[in-house]
Amino acid sequence: MLLCAAGDIHGAIGRLYDDVLAFESALGRRFEWVLHVGDFGVWPDPDRVDKATRKHEGAGDFPSWFAGRRAVPRKTIFIKGNHEDFVWLDSRDREEILPGLFYLRNGRAMDLGKGRDVVRVGGIGGCFGPSDYERRSKHLQGYAKRHYTRDEIDELGMRSGIDVLLVHDAPAGVKFDRHRRGAGYVSEAAGLDVVLDRVRPRVCFFGHHHTRLGG
Repeated sequence: MLLCAAGDIHGAIGRLYDDVLAFESALGRRFEWVLHVGDFGVWPDPDRVDKATRKHEGAGDFPSWFAGRRAVPRKTIFIKGNHEDFVWLDSRDREEILPGLFYLRNGRAMDLGKGRDVVRVGGIGGCFGPSDYERRSKHLQGYAKRHYTRDEIDELGMRSGIDVLLVHDAPAGVKFDRHRRGAGYVSEAAGLDVVLDRVRPRVCFFGHHHTRLGG
């Protein structure tokens, strides 16, 4: 059983898993995997947090979890949001950040389970940035790494069998009845709608916008 979690926890990893375990208790079910749509709060060095994270809880408890190599209570896949240590994440040569915690890079996919029960998860993290979209992802430096790029969209678009698509920003054309930019705001995140059309997942999840869709 999979659980998809929204982003913007700003380092409160312990609280996230407290909520997951409480939800399990209420349902009477156990989640095999948690899928997270970005802003997981990965800041190994608390001195590197960005301004937005500093205004909330800073690096929170992630540095202590990382220093202690603490295993997460449930296996978890996350994509990057727009508030992570992107340089550190992209410099690593392993997907596993902590025991049971896996970083899904843009354009990549991971298979969960075995045999007929396999679920393939693809991801495009970060938000849309018009000035960076046409650049090669490998050329982005520093804070620009919070943006996804066309070559990452194309890479994922060539993958087959994607069951679940995780994106941080909302695909272009998604309309919000309520939004911080005004009622009726429509996402302009180019490329995410393209990859949706190419891979045709069974379900797509996104975060970033701090609001809900539907009733």
